[in-house]
Amino acid sequence: MNVHWIPLDHPGRLGVSRRPDGGDHLDGEMSALAHGMVDQVVSMLETAEAEMLGLGGEREAAHRHGLGFYNFPIPDHGVPPNVGHYRRAAAAIDKRLRSGQSLVIHCRAGLGRAPSMAISALICGGMNPDEAILRVGRARGRPVPETDEQYEFLKAFAAGEL
Repeated sequence: MNVHWIPLDHPGRLGVSRRPDGGDHLDGEMSALAHGMVDQVVSMLETAEAEMLGLGGEREAAHRHGLGFYNFPIPDHGVPPNVGHYRRAAAAIDKRLRSGQSLVIHCRAGLGRAPSMAISALICGGMNPDEAILRVGRARGRPVPETDEQYEFLKAFAAGEL
């Protein structure tokens, strides 16, 4: 996995990435993350999508390599259906980062859902929304999030309108 690390103002590390390679490559991907000092993997993939990509055993593979694993499924190119649950997940990521943990968030291509969650965690930590979007986009090497709907969601999320 090519992890795009986001500069933070505290000791934790936050990266976004495309999905790990699945099937026979999954254990190697999790091993590389563990050796890269990652504490937790956060997947934004839906169950059927993960299965199709050979990632149905991602949780187990992560655990075999000493990694925490959390799945917060959001439809590809979409926004969270449950904003309260999403806000709690973003706040939990911020809390882990502030305690010094290293997290990698991934979705299918690493352009929409994963950057959106990273941006949301930074917003929960008090970062200005425009700065959070810019910082994650710079780390990713391109503008994020992927869709206008995701961008509008982030703006409303930051403003407390959801």
